[in-house]
Amino acid sequence: MPSPASPWFSVVPAGSSSPALRLYCFPYAGAGHTVFQHWRTRLADDIELALVKLPGRGGRFGEPQARSLAELADCLAAEIARASGAGRPFALFGHSMGALLAFETARALRRFGLSPAHLLVSGRTAPAAHGWRERLSDLPDAAFLEVIRGMNGLPQELLDNGEWLELFLPIIRADFALCEDHRYRQEAPLDCPIDVLAGRNDASVPLPLLDGWSEETRRGCRTRLFPGGHFFLFERQAEFLAVLQDRLSLAEVGHAAV
Repeated sequence: MPSPASPWFSVVPAGSSSPALRLYCFPYAGAGHTVFQHWRTRLADDIELALVKLPGRGGRFGEPQARSLAELADCLAAEIARASGAGRPFALFGHSMGALLAFETARALRRFGLSPAHLLVSGRTAPAAHGWRERLSDLPDAAFLEVIRGMNGLPQELLDNGEWLELFLPIIRADFALCEDHRYRQEAPLDCPIDVLAGRNDASVPLPLLDGWSEETRRGCRTRLFPGGHFFLFERQAEFLAVLQDRLSLAEVGHAAV
């Protein structure tokens, strides 16, 4: 019998009946799991998407939000371990908050004797580079909203919708707080390659603070910069997904060679 569906991710089946790799996609602050759903038709048929569903939004809207990012990582690692019984390789991708959560989940997976074939982090400074800017989650609503506007990640019609803001701005603020409250712990480097993806003009990710990602793996780290700001992955989607596909193909080859 098939294993029961996990409340922690929604699986978008691959076009192939025998997918070579599952890609777990971790959303950014305030986002639901569906933000990456359209990637299914833009990636190779042998890649299966598992879209991470966080409590407090989407179908889990009625659940309390997590108390810490470490708590989320532990829960996700346990669910990924449960889903990995067949030994099929998997990779982790996350953008912004999702990148930090994917990294901590990769660390937590070691307790289950597992490692992703690849970790792809997007729009996030190295995890050890903490506290370089002011705490944004404590800003008054008007100032916090200006920060969100400046990232260009939400349609203007939503930002001008008072009812939407009243409902979702607290979720976004709580996600910012999760990242700002998180404290980096020194641990052994990961046993998977890391690819770092960032926008050249992203004011929230100073490029020199990307360098520390190379300290988090013993399998090699590459950085790719794209034109654009914090949401370059949507602004330059075709170029971004071509790079993502290339890295995932390498992950498949690398796993097959082990």
